[in-house]
Amino acid sequence: MQKYIDEIYHDYDLLFATLIRTAKYVLDKQKPKILEITDSIGLNYLRSASKTFSSKWKTIYLIECNRLLKFEKYCIEQFDKTLFVNKEERDYFNLPQKTEWLPNGVDEKLLTYENSDLKYKNYVAFFGKMDYQPNIDAVLWFVKNVLPYLNKNLKFIIVGAYPKRVVLNLPKKFKNIEVTGYVEDPYLILKSSLCVVAPMQTGGGIQNKILECMALGTINIVSSLAAKPIGAEHDKHFLVCDNPKDIADLINKIYEKPKDFEYLKQNARDFIKNNFTWQIYEKKLLDVIDNVLNENRRF
Repeated sequence: MQKYIDEIYHDYDLLFATLIRTAKYVLDKQKPKILEITDSIGLNYLRSASKTFSSKWKTIYLIECNRLLKFEKYCIEQFDKTLFVNKEERDYFNLPQKTEWLPNGVDEKLLTYENSDLKYKNYVAFFGKMDYQPNIDAVLWFVKNVLPYLNKNLKFIIVGAYPKRVVLNLPKKFKNIEVTGYVEDPYLILKSSLCVVAPMQTGGGIQNKILECMALGTINIVSSLAAKPIGAEHDKHFLVCDNPKDIADLINKIYEKPKDFEYLKQNARDFIKNNFTWQIYEKKLLDVIDNVLNENRRF
């Protein structure tokens, strides 16, 4: 890969690296360059070290977090601009001239999606790629700490591709858990469910899965870790809760009096429409590219 980039980079006006995994290929190139870092993996590992259920990942997090933070800072210094989806992570590195906040967006089609299936009306859903350790941690935390307190008429459904064995084994232990694996239209299940939970204990950045569920017009219960980067309001756009018993109580109340929580659905949709569509950030990205190119033409 390095050989290929060395051969072709002269032909381009701008080098655009996505994630720090690709940064090293162009670090030494004397060309205008932008790094789309998405989330700080170093900060993710730092937060995750104390909360992951996996002893293997705990060891990796502890070893790698400081290395990654050092490398990420070096990358920011070397690139003309580095783009973050999480404003707090951008502020952490304290290099305002070198960084920009550029959040994720969602497909605007979700804002008008209305398909539903009554089969899932008493389901509590989790949505996410299920070979991603923070999603696994969140699901295992929910099953251990929240599920025992839920109304017995409710089921927990885990929607997402590539479920690891530890997730696939859950329905064998609990009759009220279902694991879908990959489904063609996950939004049908999410839109139909009683509510969607994102009890993230590890990980970082803005969780696209939450943005998508909010765009669908669902009731979302999220941890403070997941809520903070989004910037929405508790009890207006979603419900923020970290205590497992309180989460269970909230879900049970939604089941008993669903109409009392209907206001969250449209508020969530409106928030996404006004803050997190790709059209909103398209212009900002193009402006960043233009500014980097113009700055380099001056020298």
